[in-house]
Amino acid sequence: MKKTSDDRKIIEFRKILKGVINAYFFTILLFLILAMFLYFTSISEKIIPIAVVAISAVSILLGGVRITKDIENMGWLHGGLIGFLYMGILMIISFFIGPSVTFSWNIAVDLFLGFLVGMLAGILGVNL
Repeated sequence: MKKTSDDRKIIEFRKILKGVINAYFFTILLFLILAMFLYFTSISEKIIPIAVVAISAVSILLGGVRITKDIENMGWLHGGLIGFLYMGILMIISFFIGPSVTFSWNIAVDLFLGFLVGMLAGILGVNL
C-alpha cells in the first residue's frame, strides 16, 4: 500500500465503542450457548471459571477483529483499547454487584491481558 500525505494516525473512538459493544454481544451469545450446553449435558459446573475466561478472550478477539478490519493503521491500539475497555467495564460492574470485590493485582493483570488480547485482535483485523 502506498503512503500518501493524507494518511493520518488518529484513534477512532466511535469504532472502539462499537468494538466493545460487539464484544459484549458476542459474550452474551457465547454465555447463552454455554448455559444451554451445561443444561442439556452432564458436564460439571467446574468448567465455568475456565469458560468465563475463554469466552471473554474470544469475545474481545471477535469484537476487535470485526471492527479493525476496515482500519488501515493503528489496529493494535484500537484493538488494545477495545480489550482494555471491555475488561474495565467488567471490573466496574463487578464492584457494584459484588461488594466483597477489592482492588488487587488481579485487576491490573486482567486489564493488561484484555489489552494484549485486543492488540492481537487489532493486528489480525488490520491484516485480514
